[in-house]
Amino acid sequence: MIENVSIIGAGISGLTAGCALRQFGIETDIYEQSESITEFGAGITLSRNATSLLNKLDVLEELASLSYIPKKSYIRDYKTGKKITGMDFSGFIASDRRDVVKVLSKKYLELGGNLHLSHKVEQVEIEEGRVTFSNNSKVEADLILACDGIKSTLRESYFDDSKPRFTNFVAWRGMSDINKLPEFEGNDQVNLYQGPGSHAVHYPIGHEGKVNFVAIQTSETWEEESWRAEGDHQYFLEVFKEWNSNLLDIFAASEKVFRWGVFDRQQPSFLYKGNTVLLGDAAHPMVPFLGQGGCIAIEDSYTLALLVKEFDGDTEKVFKHYQDLRFKRGISMQKRSNFQGKYNHVANPALVKVRNLATKLFLNSTVENIHSYDAHEEALNILRKS
Repeated sequence: MIENVSIIGAGISGLTAGCALRQFGIETDIYEQSESITEFGAGITLSRNATSLLNKLDVLEELASLSYIPKKSYIRDYKTGKKITGMDFSGFIASDRRDVVKVLSKKYLELGGNLHLSHKVEQVEIEEGRVTFSNNSKVEADLILACDGIKSTLRESYFDDSKPRFTNFVAWRGMSDINKLPEFEGNDQVNLYQGPGSHAVHYPIGHEGKVNFVAIQTSETWEEESWRAEGDHQYFLEVFKEWNSNLLDIFAASEKVFRWGVFDRQQPSFLYKGNTVLLGDAAHPMVPFLGQGGCIAIEDSYTLALLVKEFDGDTEKVFKHYQDLRFKRGISMQKRSNFQGKYNHVANPALVKVRNLATKLFLNSTVENIHSYDAHEEALNILRKS
């Protein structure tokens, strides 16, 4: 029986799991190593496969009020800005990650969830369900959820010895004030520019008149100690100086830019061990080229909570069906995201033309297949067959 759950990590996956479990009446404690619940200020788009679940958790309306609601996404040529094709973005929201965490944590506490800050995991006895923290406190739980990210301590200690792998991509990120930018067609929607060996995306976020941008280039090495470092703004502008002027205006208007190494990590063979389950980036981190990292984390968390509820805490059934549902989905989305990275960054001029034509012909059907996934219905299908 599962009567109480300990969640390690208060990011998007941990807070979503906490909200869902509390909504279903399960006693829940979240343990976060930081002194406060924080996120780096960066944009995130959440597609229908995630927003539909946030709606079931009764947080979508508040989050949407703090977010930008795009209706279209345009794929553009990097130099001319000319549209290659467009996509329907109905059901999407474009948010500041800090607002996502703020809304989820507020809801979790309203539902009576317990939150413990400054709790860094030192040891987990997964068979006994016992967690020891660096402050020497210990807790026992019927179920432990590892929501502690791509560098997951729990995964590294008890699941496999794989390490995060640099993917040879570096992302430049920043935010600009939309009021300082010239208007151009589609500047209030999501715009993705495909260039040779690089790509960039920008979109409005939140309610404070900001535009988030990400520009990604290939790189042989990542030598920074941290995965995120403040970048040289002038060097960044020089790297992308051949790109169209509208995009360069957005880049130039940012007060700061940050460089991020893009890392991934192979999904382990099993997503559970003992009474511990991996969710989100701890299980299957996504490179950002399909915008699905946060969405998959929300799917994982909601699915796990629903299975706990519907199988009345029967751990054997919960683990089996979580593995069946989320292993295949995780592998599929990792492969598709990695392929999209290669697709976005072809450099050969002939292949660039082929890519642009393929984008125009097939993009909408490809992404619709991703965004229409219904984790709630997939879990219910499992339940109907049980």
